[in-house]
Amino acid sequence: MKSDGGSSSYYLIPETAKELMDLIENKRMSFAVGNIFKACYRLGSKSGTSKAYDLRKIIYFAERELAMLGPLAG
Repeated sequence: MKSDGGSSSYYLIPETAKELMDLIENKRMSFAVGNIFKACYRLGSKSGTSKAYDLRKIIYFAERELAMLGPLAG
């Protein structure tokens, strides 16, 4: 999908989405990507955790997702 710099259809939130899990399921995110999405959304807001904790979690799951793509992924 090409973007002209304005709002694009892939940013629209489905009317049925009431919480993050609805968005994760709608986009058919993998477990790792779903965890990245949740950690990005709550970045530094979850009680008992820091922003650094969430950033490390994002990196951890991103590395797992990249590993699943294999060595030939570009």
